[in-house]
Amino acid sequence: MDLINQIDAAIREFIAWAATLNPWFCVLAALVLLVLETSLFIGVLVPGEATLLLTVAILGTGWAPALFAAAVLGNLLGSSGGYWLGRLLGPGLRSTWVGRKIGERRWQTAEQVVQESGGRALITMRFVAVVHAVVPAVVGTLRMPYRRFLGLVAIAAMLWAGVQTTVAVLFGEAARAVGYGWTVIALTTVAALATGVLVFRSVRRNAAQRAVPEPVESCAGRNAI
Repeated sequence: MDLINQIDAAIREFIAWAATLNPWFCVLAALVLLVLETSLFIGVLVPGEATLLLTVAILGTGWAPALFAAAVLGNLLGSSGGYWLGRLLGPGLRSTWVGRKIGERRWQTAEQVVQESGGRALITMRFVAVVHAVVPAVVGTLRMPYRRFLGLVAIAAMLWAGVQTTVAVLFGEAARAVGYGWTVIALTTVAALATGVLVFRSVRRNAAQRAVPEPVESCAGRNAI
């Protein structure tokens, strides 16, 4: 409990300091972090949910519309960056240092999910931590037309931004009411990452099962029946 109180005190001090800054500077900082969060691979390190939670805590709920707009724009810019990297570098992106860190099996699974969903993975995978930062690059390597990509990403961005901004407002108020301060932000981030990993493993397992061909009965076997 002492550790929780210490963390809460540190976060409150940070929020109090950040509240003295120009509000638009905070919105711009959130935009930059959200661009990074949706950029290729960086989303593993910069969770967007925590960014919105902290920024709402600093600025107050009155700034939720501006943060929603920042979240949408950040998603569009970051995902577009991943798309163009994938499109320009092509399959060679996998052989780069960062691509090797991701792992060939994850690349193959993400590619299979995108191919089977017809691009709808750009919408559904946005809510999956870690994986969403890889999917735009995979779509780029498959050379999906950018206009179609942008339309799907725009839908995903508005859905994600709407959900997460609302959660940030409600969660922030609930955290203050419960009295545990902002330690819950860290717990929420960990839970989001864990959920993302579990969903990704489930998707990968299902994709692998679909990739296994069903046994074909031989002609001799059929004639023997």
